[in-house]
Amino acid sequence: MPNLASVTAKTSLSSWIIRNIVFPAWVRRDHPSYKKFYTEFDRTQFLSKNELRLLQLNRLKSLLQHAKSNCPFYAQRMLQTGFDPERLTNLEQLTRLPVLTKRDIQDHGPAMLAVGYREKDRLRNQTGGSTGSPLQFYVDRQRFDSRKASTLRHNLWAGIRPGDWQVYLWGSRLDEGRPTSVWGHLRNHLLYRTILLNTSKIADADWADLIREIRSQKPTSMIAYTQSAVLFGRYLRAQGIRDIQISSIVTTAEMLLPGQRAFLEETFQGKVFNRYGCREVSVVASECEFHRGMHVNAEALLLEIVPDPKRPGLSGRIVITDLLNYSMPLIRYEIGDVGQWAEDQQCPCGRSLPLLADVQGRITDFLVLSDGRQISGPALTLVISDMADVRQVQFVQRAPDQILLRVVPGKDYGAGTEENLRKRLSLYLGQAARLHIELTDSIASEISGKYRFVVHDPSPLESQPPRVTGEKAVDACYK
Repeated sequence: MPNLASVTAKTSLSSWIIRNIVFPAWVRRDHPSYKKFYTEFDRTQFLSKNELRLLQLNRLKSLLQHAKSNCPFYAQRMLQTGFDPERLTNLEQLTRLPVLTKRDIQDHGPAMLAVGYREKDRLRNQTGGSTGSPLQFYVDRQRFDSRKASTLRHNLWAGIRPGDWQVYLWGSRLDEGRPTSVWGHLRNHLLYRTILLNTSKIADADWADLIREIRSQKPTSMIAYTQSAVLFGRYLRAQGIRDIQISSIVTTAEMLLPGQRAFLEETFQGKVFNRYGCREVSVVASECEFHRGMHVNAEALLLEIVPDPKRPGLSGRIVITDLLNYSMPLIRYEIGDVGQWAEDQQCPCGRSLPLLADVQGRITDFLVLSDGRQISGPALTLVISDMADVRQVQFVQRAPDQILLRVVPGKDYGAGTEENLRKRLSLYLGQAARLHIELTDSIASEISGKYRFVVHDPSPLESQPPRVTGEKAVDACYK
């Protein structure tokens, strides 16, 4: 059996080589603007609050001028509201523009693209979103570099460095999964160093394989969908496994519920760092080492908490402006979440970045199927992310073998759409559940302001009143 000290020394040496030689060479080749942004973000996080607001104001004004001159959608919106970017003198004036909704993007996406922008300088991306509304959008290549730089900064707060092995419990099929080719394995060992488990479909055998890899590679950190991390912890406890120790656990994509932080820290003998982000703008906010709230990525994003009379108190709707994406600006984008600012905006870390107390309504349940598998809601949102003929969906679990899919149809919805939905979902549900599809005009939001993508409702299908107006519901079963 190899000596533990020698194994640790070899791991430390290889991590140092990757962190100081391989990783810098890779970002210099594939992300040429990365170093510039990382150097800036490392400095600007300690600006005074006034200096940070001035930086945001200058970037906002530049973005708005660009949007007015180059994006037909925003030019029309500013004309209708009488908004003039040239007269912008403070951040609060931005509220004169209406919020940008997901439906705005779905309906007017082409008119939001900046004219004259070279196609090779922007990349298409997409998301299902935790609300179940599929979106397609574009991001500058340079913006991808800045996103990577800000993500590294937020990772470093949690002690996560390039070159160290990491566990990823992720549910998005749009992100890279486990490497399958020889080159993929080599690149993962020499650069990414990730142990990834797709949590959209979990069985006990998957946890066992993951544990073997963790014992082999000794990762020091884990980045995970919150509920996936909790499920992993519960599996370890149920099996009496006590040797899986991870010093940094970044929870994201879903709300960190009361009690879960303590559960995860006790189970993995590490510290939890809560994070808030989305595919449209990447990292929004993260906890630092003092855990007094989540510091907003303010040099790249302007975040607003819009008061809502339906929600008395400090919480409100989260609205975000991406200050650095010019190819398809997202200005006052209502992301669909509810949150509130931390009451104490002074953090012992010395960073001036605003503190978000929490984000409410990012809970996504799992479907629990008759064969014991658990299917994550975030993964299922991406099943329909590129289907323009579907506006929104919601899964309602009546029983382990009965799943109702509520669908808000988009333009061109038809029999082919339903067939496509069934085909895609069969990869997840298999023979474990019968799928019923029901068309509806809309899906009501929860009190939190978010749509529940997965709802557990044990009432039988026969007792449910029709949810379709003017159109017959489709009620067929996948077998």
